[in-house]
Amino acid sequence: MEQTHSISARSLQYFVIAKRWRADLEFFKMEATFLRQLLDRYISRLQDHDHLGILTACGNLLDRLEAMEVDDLLAGQLTQLELMAEDIIPEDSESLAATQVKLEYFISSLVKEFRAAKEQIYRLVLSVSTPLTPEAMA
Repeated sequence: MEQTHSISARSLQYFVIAKRWRADLEFFKMEATFLRQLLDRYISRLQDHDHLGILTACGNLLDRLEAMEVDDLLAGQLTQLELMAEDIIPEDSESLAATQVKLEYFISSLVKEFRAAKEQIYRLVLSVSTPLTPEAMA
């Protein structure tokens, strides 16, 4: 993207925000992988009657978060902004604004749900982890 001066300040702002969201989504994907590995590590301790329902709910929540369809919408927004910046297509501020609002809603929802899932998984794992002995902490 060489000619970012050909688009409006608002579109440039959308581009910067969308790039940040792309980085956030990549981080969430890495973190979701870590959370799944964490659950896998403790799965044998979590398969009792008290934990099985929570374990299943956590897995389902991670599945739902990973399946959110924000990736395609975000990729489309970034592509459109890049094409506008390169003067390949004309600037369409109405379309950009509408998509930006949708993205803001999706990302906000994703962050909220991801935090809740993460907290639930950590609580679940902590409930079955053995406490560290003073020797292990040293």
